[in-house]
Amino acid sequence: MAQPQRTPARSEGAVAGLWYRLAYAMDRIFKTGSRRAEFEHKYRTHGDYFGYQTEPYELKKYQDTFSAVQRFRRNKGSVLELACSVGVFTRLLTSEFDEIVASDISEEALRIAAQNLGGTGKVRFVRSDVESIDVQRQFDVVMIAEVLLFVKESDGSRILDMLDRHLKPDGIIVEVANADRPVSKKFFFGWDKIIASRFPILHRERHENPNWPYEIVVYARTPARS
Repeated sequence: MAQPQRTPARSEGAVAGLWYRLAYAMDRIFKTGSRRAEFEHKYRTHGDYFGYQTEPYELKKYQDTFSAVQRFRRNKGSVLELACSVGVFTRLLTSEFDEIVASDISEEALRIAAQNLGGTGKVRFVRSDVESIDVQRQFDVVMIAEVLLFVKESDGSRILDMLDRHLKPDGIIVEVANADRPVSKKFFFGWDKIIASRFPILHRERHENPNWPYEIVVYARTPARS
């Protein structure tokens, strides 16, 4: 069982805020590909920048995703949530799993998430990007919702290895992504093919939306048991 987690302390106020704002500007100018400064700046400036707590679209997507997790998870012991943001979906997971490790690239997002969750002992927070995270254990479910679009296609093998080392033999991966999987110069959406090259697809469902239709894809090491 995870130990109770204190709300992470915020990095030194105005100085850190200025640093992240400047670093974000430099990343945009020089196209470094780094995303941490961008998200630290956005969460510091706007709090729930993406409206995960209030937007009906986001709330419905969370409920649809949670329903898929409930239907296809084989055990309720543990879940790794990658890119947890401000912890809205994390809260849903606490009703279904005994232990949650929630990660995000942004320290500020984790601080807000911990505050929103009220210090529940089920959740441990880890600051990391998705490519390099390694918490030295395996999980019944690995959640990877709408974050891989920020990862380069060339990092496919790193993502597969990351999933491999964190997934239990009978575990599942739940991916949420743009349902149309568009070709884009800025983002990469073709992760369903990359993940399925190592983890067979158990289930796929599409949810319509006029602006951003999404799909929920469930993968596992082996086909679902009858």
